[in-house]
Amino acid sequence: MNWSRWSFEALDTFFFRGGVSFHAGEGGYSSVQSLFPPFITTLQGAVRYSLAIKRGWSPEKPNLWPKELGDSDNLGEIQFRGPHLLYKNQPYFPAPLLLLKKGKDFLRLVPGSRVRCDLGEVRLPVIAGEGGERYKVIEGEYISREGLQKVIQGGLPNEEDILPRDKIYLNEARIGLERSDKTRTAKEGHLYYVVHVRPQKETSLAIYVGGIPDDWDISGIKAIPLGGEGRLARVEINEELPEKVLPSFPEIHPDKDGKLRFFALLITPGWFEKLDTVILQGPPEITNEIPSKVVSACIGKTLYIGGWDLKKQEPRPLVPVLPPGSLWFYEAENREGIKEKLRQLHGQCLGEKRNYGFSQIIIGRWEEIR
Repeated sequence: MNWSRWSFEALDTFFFRGGVSFHAGEGGYSSVQSLFPPFITTLQGAVRYSLAIKRGWSPEKPNLWPKELGDSDNLGEIQFRGPHLLYKNQPYFPAPLLLLKKGKDFLRLVPGSRVRCDLGEVRLPVIAGEGGERYKVIEGEYISREGLQKVIQGGLPNEEDILPRDKIYLNEARIGLERSDKTRTAKEGHLYYVVHVRPQKETSLAIYVGGIPDDWDISGIKAIPLGGEGRLARVEINEELPEKVLPSFPEIHPDKDGKLRFFALLITPGWFEKLDTVILQGPPEITNEIPSKVVSACIGKTLYIGGWDLKKQEPRPLVPVLPPGSLWFYEAENREGIKEKLRQLHGQCLGEKRNYGFSQIIIGRWEEIR
């Protein structure tokens, strides 16, 4: 399959709505915060819209929609990977939730001893090593590809590997109102308050698009409307495989007891049909492929994906997903071929929405506390 990288750079601000309700007539001075980066559901819609326009489709000519682009419920022949945050054209990923930070110092979480809690008798994550006072989980920050390589290899990043949120974007509050065309005055009760994001200089988004027919000309796509209010984004398209953006598969060796210990880290939101089961037991594709068991996990707060159904002209139901940075710790017997199977899983998308790029994982290693 042919792949291309689509890079999006804001020309002004962006507004990507999340799952928070935003209804007319609500009281109070509430605001709706923009997401950044947005979910792939927003970006794939912009890409397919642009491709359809290039093929001669328009809202006034619905019959000209290319069958290769699918419909409102499927992608047709197209596949996606990402989105990935780019800073100075280098990829950054949500920081793994096994990392703790205090100032310039870092620690890791690993499965601890068995304890009894509301989940039964389980192994909860504990700090590997001594200390840990005033260390906090890194949330809302990003880690460079080089820093992530160190983490999946069993090490720790440097301070320079972490990109704080304020270097990526700034929030920008906007107050808007609806104006009457007849009176040219504001309509009563139609005031709204939203918070846009203004990406910092040298910040962009990248997704990978696969399956575009070879005879389609996409060279003229330079700018497209993206997100709420149709804000324009500059687009750059280059041929590139999605594997290029990822850290390399780490060296995984059996411990002294002969077991392989690895973790599966989400780098895009995890969309799974049986989410409660996946949280406790991990993605079924992993245990189906590799004889292993989940020992523990670091799972972030659930996110919700909504959207607008153009076909039905109504909001889509909210779907809970796991945040990127979440991970599961595994143990497996060191059997023949298991390392190659792990290598094949590295960078794969799992779950029901894999063609959208959801639930993409990379493999890392961890060591038992001695």
